[in-house]
Amino acid sequence: MKKVLSNHSILEIFADNCGKYVFWKDRNSVFLGCNSHFAKNCGIASKEDIVGKNDFDMPWSREEAEFFRSVDKRVMDSGEAELDFEEPKTLANGKKLWLKTSKKPLFDENGQVVGLLGWYSDITAIKNMEEQIEHNNKNLLKNNRHLENLNKELEHANLDLENFTYAASHDLKTPVRTIVSMLQLIERKHGKSFNQDASELFQFTINAGKRMSALISDILAYARTGKSNSDTQPIILSKIIDEKLVDLGPILEDQNAKVTLDLPAKKIYCYPQLIGSVFINLINNGIKFNDSENPTININHSESDQFYTFQVADNGIGIDEKYRNNVFDTFKRLHNTLEYDGSGIGLSICRRVVTIHGGKIWITDNPTGGTIFNFSISKSI
Repeated sequence: MKKVLSNHSILEIFADNCGKYVFWKDRNSVFLGCNSHFAKNCGIASKEDIVGKNDFDMPWSREEAEFFRSVDKRVMDSGEAELDFEEPKTLANGKKLWLKTSKKPLFDENGQVVGLLGWYSDITAIKNMEEQIEHNNKNLLKNNRHLENLNKELEHANLDLENFTYAASHDLKTPVRTIVSMLQLIERKHGKSFNQDASELFQFTINAGKRMSALISDILAYARTGKSNSDTQPIILSKIIDEKLVDLGPILEDQNAKVTLDLPAKKIYCYPQLIGSVFINLINNGIKFNDSENPTININHSESDQFYTFQVADNGIGIDEKYRNNVFDTFKRLHNTLEYDGSGIGLSICRRVVTIHGGKIWITDNPTGGTIFNFSISKSI
């Protein structure tokens, strides 16, 4: 004999196999049944045991029970379903859950609401993750604000240091220049009466004063680097370099040096005076640290989507690979002899200017002897 399933049996079979937590109630919010998932979730031994209970008989708090019943009433009074809303629920063991719940009114054959069907998914893990993300975001925001404050403090400290360096160097330059001038005046007036030792000591003192003056000038240049009163400008680089080379004319002629240029023909955006100082410092280095009878400096370039890259190649004495990581440090001199003068600030200025332009600077060997200084500047500064 074929077994006939009642509507109630069909509902139970569907509820037990749908993968949700399902329950149904009468018009007074009294439970008429549930699936096994719901019973287990509520700490009820058997799903049959829920029949006749209401929310106040369940393990959740009175406030939660009142909230559940208020939603039931709203759905049954309106005859409209409420779908996928979030709500908390407390289990029998005290564990707090977050649910995504839907409730739909049930109608009889006359279209009258006789109860409701409810189902939910456990979204506790998702809510916990959202809360953790929100917590992390708050901490991140707090840390970002802290970093912003630290950066502002650092900027102020750097500005104060640069202003102090500039002011101190500027104030030192005048007395040092006066000392050198006075020594030279004494030498011109009384130098003929000096014996050889006195003359050498006097000349040594003058040279030391000149080196001090040059050092102070370099410190001033370093302190001014990056302090631009204007925005970047579109320029033809070769025009800037040609102007700088005019100033180097006497040195180039004296050393029998030659500079060749292969630079972009189009205008590029940069801080003109700053980028010009990079080329001049590197050209000066190529001439100064060079024992060739004919010093040569070849300047070339390449281009990518994001950067212009320049190569300043010389045929000088070269730089040992072990020094290349710190040669750009301030006051770093690899040759502490009178043969090669300088303060060790020039390459520091180069690195600082290149950094302002969103690029980097590095050294490679020149296959024909000497050094190649490579530096890049961003196209999007």
